[in-house]
Amino acid sequence: MLGSTLLGCEPHITSLGEWSTDAGRQGVDVDAGPDASSGAYLEAETGTLSGGFTIGSDVTASAGEFLAPPAGVTSDDVPGEARARYDFSVSTSGAYRIWGRIRSPGADVNRFWFQVDGGQWFKWRIAVGDIWYWNAFHDDTHYDTPLDFQLSAGTHELVLANCVSGASLDRLYFTNGTETPPGNDPLCDPPNSIEIAGVCQLSCGSQGGNQCGDMACQGQTLLTAYDCPVCCRVAP
Repeated sequence: MLGSTLLGCEPHITSLGEWSTDAGRQGVDVDAGPDASSGAYLEAETGTLSGGFTIGSDVTASAGEFLAPPAGVTSDDVPGEARARYDFSVSTSGAYRIWGRIRSPGADVNRFWFQVDGGQWFKWRIAVGDIWYWNAFHDDTHYDTPLDFQLSAGTHELVLANCVSGASLDRLYFTNGTETPPGNDPLCDPPNSIEIAGVCQLSCGSQGGNQCGDMACQGQTLLTAYDCPVCCRVAP
C-alpha cells in the first residue's frame, strides 16, 4: 500500500493503494480547495530512481531523507542519465505549479533538469546556501517567473534528471494555487543573497555587478560575490 497526500480544503494523509503504472512508484493526488490555499506534498526520495540518483540522510530534511544526483557528474547541455519519476493526479483541469524544497550550496551546484508529461526539458536553477528552501520550478535563471503547466484531469508524470552534483532535493509540492509552501523563513534572499555559515553572501548582480572574470574586470573596482570569483561593474 502506498501512502499519498489527498487534498481537500486542508491537506491530510490517506492510503490510495498501488498505482497500476508501477508497483514501486509513489503517486500524489492534487486537488486544492476552493481558496487555492492548499497543495499536495511528495517526498523527493520516493520516486522511481535510476541512472545514479541516490537517497541521502539529513535530520533537517523532511522524513530525514533527500534525493541526491550522481557525484562528480555534470550535464549542463542536456539532461543527465539519472532519472527520478513521479506520478501525480489532478481531478480538475487547469494550471498547476510545482515546487521543490532544495538545498544548493552555491552557483556551481544549484540545478536539476525537469520535464512534465514528456514535454520540454527545463533547467531549474537557484542557489540558496546551507539551508533548505522552497522554490517554484522555473526556466533556468528566470527566478521570479514560475512555470505553470496546463493539465487535464487525470494522471500525469514529473521526471527529474541530474545536471550537477552537490544539489539536494528534499520534497515536492503540487498545487493549482499560487501559494508558497509553508516553511520559507530564510535569513537571506535567495538567489540575490544566500546563507553560508549563518552569514548572507551577496550575488554579483545584486550589487550592481555586470561582469565576471579576471580579464573583464581588470582595472575595475571589484565586488565580493558568492557566484563570481572576480565580480565588477563595467560602465556601458
